[in-house]
Amino acid sequence: MKKIITIALLGGLSSFVRGQEKITVGVLPVTQSSKQTSNESVAITDALTSAFVKTQRFILVDRNKMDALKQEKQLQKTEDFMDGKTIEQSKSMGAQYLISSALNSYQNDGHVCKFNLNLSVIDVASGQIISSDIIESKGGGHGGQIAGSIGGALLRTGNLAGNGSTDDAFKKALQGVEPEIEKFVSKNFPITFSIAEIQEKDSQGSATKVLIAGGSSFGIKKGDKFKVVELSELDVNGKKMQRKKEIGELQVAKVEDENFSICNVNNGGIDINTKFVAKSKIQVITKIKE
Repeated sequence: MKKIITIALLGGLSSFVRGQEKITVGVLPVTQSSKQTSNESVAITDALTSAFVKTQRFILVDRNKMDALKQEKQLQKTEDFMDGKTIEQSKSMGAQYLISSALNSYQNDGHVCKFNLNLSVIDVASGQIISSDIIESKGGGHGGQIAGSIGGALLRTGNLAGNGSTDDAFKKALQGVEPEIEKFVSKNFPITFSIAEIQEKDSQGSATKVLIAGGSSFGIKKGDKFKVVELSELDVNGKKMQRKKEIGELQVAKVEDENFSICNVNNGGIDINTKFVAKSKIQVITKIKE
């Protein structure tokens, strides 16, 4: 399994940084070619939904409403989701962003299953695609054991019955896609926190432990890593542009409650303390897992 291409369009990714405000997302049913069954499309839609739910950072539009939207439009192509009527319907559902996907280049001989999953993020306010990714996955095996959380959940819910080798191969391919979907969520929907206080410093004045204003309500766990950036505004050819300069890295040592976590400073302690004391504009941003 490998990521084969990533495209960020229209400069819209920065608008995803919303502090601790939860974002409302609608996951549209996967579109497919004639080579796949509805069970496979439902399974991938479930996988996408699960990737958003497990972060605890999003409000998901009711699945039945998304299904009804697709049925009403009788969609065959992702781009059709962007017409004015569909955007207005999505707004009425409270969605800020829509996640569309298409399952392409599907091959499954019972031993190896390969497919491309095209993922797009649509900004409901503008009706524009602001990010697009293509993920390629392959997996296989007769009677393969499914260990991933998504694979196990799909088996329990019955969306994939496991009846035959092609099902087994598809389940393994889907399991391999799970980490890439999670990276897609993390990359396109980072969240930011503030440093609430410097809790500990060493003898040189380097911050060694800080308290951030983010906790369990956003799915933060012990061991999670964040980057610390300093924000500044530059004038480039008459255009105001925001620069985010990374000055350090944090790692969660303890989640105190739903609002706060204690982090160890992995690097950049001097800069973090200096900028914090000077009340510079600094942010703590979720770090994409490699």
